Order: sequence, then C-alpha cells, then structure tokens
Amino acid sequence: MLRLDATTDPRNDFTKIRNWRYGRILVRGGKMIEVQRRLTCGSVSMAQVWWQAKYGRSDDDVCWIDYHQPLGLPTFLTLDYIRAGTFAGYQSFSAACHILDDIAHIRGAAAIVAHVSNGNISDRLMTRMGWQRHLEDWKGRHWIRRFYDGYPPLSLDRYLAAKSA
Repeated sequence: MLRLDATTDPRNDFTKIRNWRYGRILVRGGKMIEVQRRLTCGSVSMAQVWWQAKYGRSDDDVCWIDYHQPLGLPTFLTLDYIRAGTFAGYQSFSAACHILDDIAHIRGAAAIVAHVSNGNISDRLMTRMGWQRHLEDWKGRHWIRRFYDGYPPLSLDRYLAAKSA
C-alpha cells in the first residue's frame, strides 16, 4: 500500500480527510501518530488474518485501522483491517476506534460497517464500542456503527500526542 499524504492533526485538515477515499489511522500508547491517505485499502484474506493473529504479530505497541469509502456509497465507511502489535493494549485500540468515529463525523458518514473475523474481538467489546450486529443471516460476524441520530462529540483533542516545544 502506498502512503500518499498524512496529517498529525486532523483538526487542521478536515478538507483533506473529507476527500481521502482510503485511509489508515496509526495509534501508539493511546495517542494518534497520524492519519494517512492510502492509494487503496488492503486486500486481506481470512488465511492472512488467521496467520497474523497466530504467528505474525509484531512486537510493538502500534495499532492501526485501515478504512475506505466504498464506490457508490459516499455516506458509508468500511473498516477494513485492524492490526495491533503484541504490546498495543485496549487504550490504543479504543483510541483508534474513536478516531475512526471522528473521521466518520468529519466526512459526514451515516455509518461504518465491518466484518469482524478475529475471535479476539468479542461481541461484547463491539457492543461496548457502540457497534450493532448487522446482516445476521449472512455468514460471518457483520457489524455496523450508525450515526443516523447524530455523532458523538469530536474527541480528537483527547487522542492527539502533545507537541514538544
């Protein structure tokens, strides 16, 4: 995947983020490193998810989320992939998810959809993070985070790393 552009402070780059179809949110220690504009979203197979969960986790504390806006659906975002290093905890995962909510708010998205294939991400956790089961008659665990009744308040300030003087 090719990184085309990035921002370390989305508050100053709303216009950029509104126009990026593919993105990656990087978080370390519960603080955002950056949001990257990507050329495409990752094409991830179930075998790759299983392999990385079992053998391929890196020994770092970085969590990232890949997302995109599907063609023809300008009011939806798709959460494509979550990758977390061995030392990335709940704080980083939660921060990445909240930043994705903020990006949905910035873009005016009505909802975010995801197909959760990793058993380490429990249904209880998804519910706690504001997601609801979706397409229950389809194979797999499909989830949706709806914003039809409004967005949570922007929380970017909470997740931005403090700038050194």
